[in-house]
Amino acid sequence: MTSKSIHPLKLNFMKKSLNVVGFIAALLMFSTVVMKSNHLPGAGIVMVLAGVALSIYLPFFLLYKPGDTSSSEKNIAGVVGAISASILNLGITFKFMHWPGAGVMIVLGLTSFALVFMPILLRKKLKGEASERKTTMNTLGASGLTLFALGILFKIQYWPGADVMLGLSVFLLFFGYFLMYMLDKSIELEAKTNYLRKAFFAVIIGSVVASLILVALNKPFLKQQPGQEVAVNK
Repeated sequence: MTSKSIHPLKLNFMKKSLNVVGFIAALLMFSTVVMKSNHLPGAGIVMVLAGVALSIYLPFFLLYKPGDTSSSEKNIAGVVGAISASILNLGITFKFMHWPGAGVMIVLGLTSFALVFMPILLRKKLKGEASERKTTMNTLGASGLTLFALGILFKIQYWPGADVMLGLSVFLLFFGYFLMYMLDKSIELEAKTNYLRKAFFAVIIGSVVASLILVALNKPFLKQQPGQEVAVNK
């Protein structure tokens, strides 16, 4: 269903709902950082509410594309991606709070992204593609993102092989996909610049988020001072 086939009143309601949920999610996420950094009471509750709000907002954000007349296959990819992101976000929230079920949700979120969403997206990209170069390029990009997601999953779960997958993901994504895309002369420079600007920004944000998750789940944010450690031991 596209935005053109939706009644104007329903479309306006969807837009307003998207804005309200986004506002609440952003406010709670921002408040969590401020409260956590200042060790204020109630930070944990606010973080849980932020995780729930973000899990609700992500599907709306990823699926709402006004004027999009794409095929049902692309819609399926969007739905799977939105569900994966929502489940993963809830899993990370549960992990921070040390609640049961966090591991299951993280595994489901990253696995569905890597083994369901990426293959569907790659199949859509390769459908009707006559260029062997672009086929190879898109395959390398999808493989790099798949290995990155699986590498993060294996790292969080302390499973062997995480370092190998993360290293291969860097090689395939940057020295395979991005390098081939930058050297592709069949793509107009303006279109290439716009796409790379968004792609690099997404990669940077994703890398920062993944790094913060790994640091938060595997190491304390601040090392204890010697005096503090003695006080605890007493």
